[in-house]
Amino acid sequence: MAQRPQLQKVTAALGITGILAVGLMGCGGGGTSPAASSTPEPASPSASASSSSRASPAPSATASSAPAAADGKLTAPGTKLKAGETAVTHSNTGKDAADPKYVEAVFTSALTSVVAGTEADLAKFKDAAKYAGQTPYYVSVTHRMDSISKAAVSISEPKVTAQLKDGSDAQSLIVFGAFDQCKSTRFATTGTGDSLSLVAGSSMVSCQVFLAPTGDEVKSVEYEDSRFNYAKYGDNPYLKNPISWTK
Repeated sequence: MAQRPQLQKVTAALGITGILAVGLMGCGGGGTSPAASSTPEPASPSASASSSSRASPAPSATASSAPAAADGKLTAPGTKLKAGETAVTHSNTGKDAADPKYVEAVFTSALTSVVAGTEADLAKFKDAAKYAGQTPYYVSVTHRMDSISKAAVSISEPKVTAQLKDGSDAQSLIVFGAFDQCKSTRFATTGTGDSLSLVAGSSMVSCQVFLAPTGDEVKSVEYEDSRFNYAKYGDNPYLKNPISWTK
């Protein structure tokens, strides 16, 4: 796997609505996007990506299951999957399972689609010219919450990264607010007050936006277990051997 460049923060704004967006730079082979002003300016919203620029969507998360995910065990580090195949992943809050506030959840996760947009999709951002030469890719992953250790709503779903042709990380653009081309859903909840909790058995779709320089593309998606807190950072076996999906 290619050496990962250091992450840098990039800020942009949706001119049409004034909603801020933050990009985390994990860019390889495509240069960096400079920070944009946080003050929005009016701009015309762009049209959706044309069908000719779109990658074929992957099967749903229930389409198939990788053998490594059998018997409820976490999918082994280094497992290579195709879009639509499932992996068993997990997330937690805290590091000490004896802590009363510790919560852990187990998920069945699958890459469901990688869709290529157009530069025009980014026209709604303030200083959109700074994204010239970048193609947005909309990466959707479905997660089913198989179990949760106690009532909680604060636990996060597993997170993925996207890789370019040379294996380096694509730039991630985190958008706060509505972005028509990339829509996410949430897990169901139950209860109220202190008993409010995510519902085991419910599913959600997490859509993330990644940028690829002109002539490049998103070729794979990886899970590095970044949302599970280990006692020591180096204890995470997925850091050097992530689970990967290819289209």
